[in-house]
Amino acid sequence: MKQQFLEKPKSYYCTAGLMAFVVVPIVLSVVSFAPVLGLNFLGPYGMFISPILVLALCWAIYATQAQFPQKASETYFPIALAHCYYLLVWVLLYGLSGYFLEGSPFHPLLVVLTLPYAALHLFMAFLGTGSIILPLVIGLSAVLATFSIMVVRALRKHKVTVDKKVWLYVLVFALLAAVAVFQLADRSRIFISPDYQVERVNDEVSFYDYRPFTPDNLLERLDEPATISISGNYPILDGATAAYPVYAAIAQELYEGLSDRTVIDYVGCTKTDVAYERLINGEIDVFFGAQPSAEQVAMAEERGLEFALTPIAREAFVFFVNSNNPVDNLTLEQIQDIYQRKITNWQPLGGNDEAIMAFQRPVNSGSQTIMLAKVMGDKVMAAPLQEESAQGMGGIMKEVATYRNYSSAIGYSFRFYATGMNPNENLKLLAIEGIEPSKESIRNGTYPFTVEVYAVTVGAQSENTKKLLEWTLSEQGQGFIEKCGYVRL
Repeated sequence: MKQQFLEKPKSYYCTAGLMAFVVVPIVLSVVSFAPVLGLNFLGPYGMFISPILVLALCWAIYATQAQFPQKASETYFPIALAHCYYLLVWVLLYGLSGYFLEGSPFHPLLVVLTLPYAALHLFMAFLGTGSIILPLVIGLSAVLATFSIMVVRALRKHKVTVDKKVWLYVLVFALLAAVAVFQLADRSRIFISPDYQVERVNDEVSFYDYRPFTPDNLLERLDEPATISISGNYPILDGATAAYPVYAAIAQELYEGLSDRTVIDYVGCTKTDVAYERLINGEIDVFFGAQPSAEQVAMAEERGLEFALTPIAREAFVFFVNSNNPVDNLTLEQIQDIYQRKITNWQPLGGNDEAIMAFQRPVNSGSQTIMLAKVMGDKVMAAPLQEESAQGMGGIMKEVATYRNYSSAIGYSFRFYATGMNPNENLKLLAIEGIEPSKESIRNGTYPFTVEVYAVTVGAQSENTKKLLEWTLSEQGQGFIEKCGYVRL
């Protein structure tokens, strides 16, 4: 029977728009839950195949019942509008979130603006897949809708007027799809799915092993009685992980009248970022570790405070790679280029033909502060690698990736931490500008990334705090600091 074309497509716009904007997303979302409910009749690939079949069926049924406008642009307008809308929302929010919608302020907005897909969001969150599946679903739905309508109209043997507006729809959708594909591809440079067969180099140590006054702890001890002692009004100490064995050992030698239980009120290790906050808030007396970051200096200035930095030792900021990496030496410029992603492969550096995985440390950590201040200078580091890890209902937590010792990886830390506190035979420290980070090169300053270890205070110092700092600079104090693993001034 010959179909009558609609002269005024308003009613068609309403029904087709409702189909594209609401019905299909809801049906698709519900079908996605079928395998979870045990309704999987298509084998292991049913969760992928069944939505495609249902989508095609929905559009085919609709197409057999609908009356279409004669112009192709009018036929496909509500379908193009719906899918371009959903794709535009995703592209904008995905970009604004830095390629990580889950856990960002933009994720609730995405759910609201794509409400018919709410069940799909929930299902993907349960699987830990995240919203990256949404643009694929939108594209698939648009293609199946267009194809189904074309097939039905062809079977009815109706010629369609193909006008120029159709190509505008195709162009807009193709551009949005291209942006989505680019974002997903670009994301792979930043986010990594960890291979758990590869050794994870833990950035933590057992603080209990270094707790003062604990029997059989790993702290160094003086060879002779300390020249001073503190028996009350103990300065409260905190600092970086890499400095903990040093200032904990100092407390063990100088603080009298404490035990392994009571010392925790005076000596702790909350790590650089938190410890600096505690110093600014007046919760501790001395911070031990690297210089403060620009953000930490600004935080202190907002409180009307100024850091007083007392150098107590020298240390090396080191770069390390997998022990099987052929590269043994890098220049400053090469490191800067790696962390700006100007150099992305080991081959031009004398290594294997592998993409470089350049790991970073969290903002305001001691090592990241030194990396920015001493290594990068005015060069801007590329976005750090992020590691995906499932949490709870499959949500994904965004964090700077912990160093995983891939054959193509590079990371950085402090020499004492990498070789003394947390040694690893599968890591290799790199020479910089041909100079290895040895005690001698640190002492004479020839190693390019020689840094100072500080005792940092704010405001007026108590008498016992002054006494402690003066001792660290004394002959006995400097000798003890070197015995603990750092290089004396």
